[in-house]
Amino acid sequence: MSREGASGFLSAVNVATLLFFLANGIAIVAMPPYLRDLGISSEAAIGAVVSTAFFVSVVLRPIGGFLGDRVGYVKLMRLGVFFAVIAQVMYLMHNVATVVVGRLFHGAAIATFLPASIAASVREGVSSLASRSLAVGIGNVLGPLVGSLAYDAGGAPVSFLLAASLHGVNSVLIGRAPPPSRTGTSIGGRLERRVLTFMLLLTVFAITYMSISTFVPVKLKDRGLPIAFWGAFSSTAAVASLIPRVFLARSPSHINYAVAAVATAAASVGLYLATLAEDLPSFVLAGVIYGLGQGAVVITYQVLALAGSRAAGLSSAVYTMGWDFGSIVGPAAAGWVVERAGFSALQLMPFLLLANVVALTLLYALRSR
Repeated sequence: MSREGASGFLSAVNVATLLFFLANGIAIVAMPPYLRDLGISSEAAIGAVVSTAFFVSVVLRPIGGFLGDRVGYVKLMRLGVFFAVIAQVMYLMHNVATVVVGRLFHGAAIATFLPASIAASVREGVSSLASRSLAVGIGNVLGPLVGSLAYDAGGAPVSFLLAASLHGVNSVLIGRAPPPSRTGTSIGGRLERRVLTFMLLLTVFAITYMSISTFVPVKLKDRGLPIAFWGAFSSTAAVASLIPRVFLARSPSHINYAVAAVATAAASVGLYLATLAEDLPSFVLAGVIYGLGQGAVVITYQVLALAGSRAAGLSSAVYTMGWDFGSIVGPAAAGWVVERAGFSALQLMPFLLLANVVALTLLYALRSR
């Protein structure tokens, strides 16, 4: 394929990724308070419903990665968007049972779209991974902000309708994407040990973030504070995350284990401050600190785990399974703890990331010898 053709393919992947994260962010912000609106009083039950999507995703990701390497990543992305539309329709039925069904389809969407979009970038090189990360960052800037404003203005139905519309537009755009410069990888591609290492690190990160992001909005609702406070944290974090994303995209030589360790530490500080925040300025400050760390975490973890992988689809699927594992354990465990110890228990969650900081520091030391 010509350079122009490859550029067109990557642009289509990045736009599709941006829209997926934008729509996903809108729906995610609305989900925990929506479950409260439906009459679920138990925090453990809210966590269990939120986690349902990731039970499906963790099972389907390896299958999706395997298929993506053989039938094409764009086809898997289109299938993921189709599942995402169905999920929003299920949410709109205003019934706990249909919400659970929607979470199942949402899990299928995550399992097919996200690994395929990462793999498509892996196959085009490190700079492509970095440019995709920028697309994710922009989607994360807009999604939580739009989602929290939509929820505060018209409730969850407005949020889910908006998300469904964006996924619908995305399905059309993906259908017009040009073919990639490579359709897949060799059958003999194997899974490297580094992929499994970073899957574990991503699991710990997801446990921490998903625990806090699930129950801080519930805490705000219970205390009569605007859900938009959390939207401000998320959007501020996403804006701040663009700074390290742009820097590392332009200077990939700075991507190493030491940077990943420092970034993880910064993210943990931001999340800790978010658990303490009670007003808008505090959430914004926490968001800035978290975003500066998280933006570097995304790129460093992905590049260190996946760059140069021959089995791009399978490797991307296995690596991102870490987010599923963490998203299953995090909300469910945090819901059980919060129900018994109160929302102050969330303040302990960011300290889990110290395990990642220590592991990354040791890996850096070993590779520097």
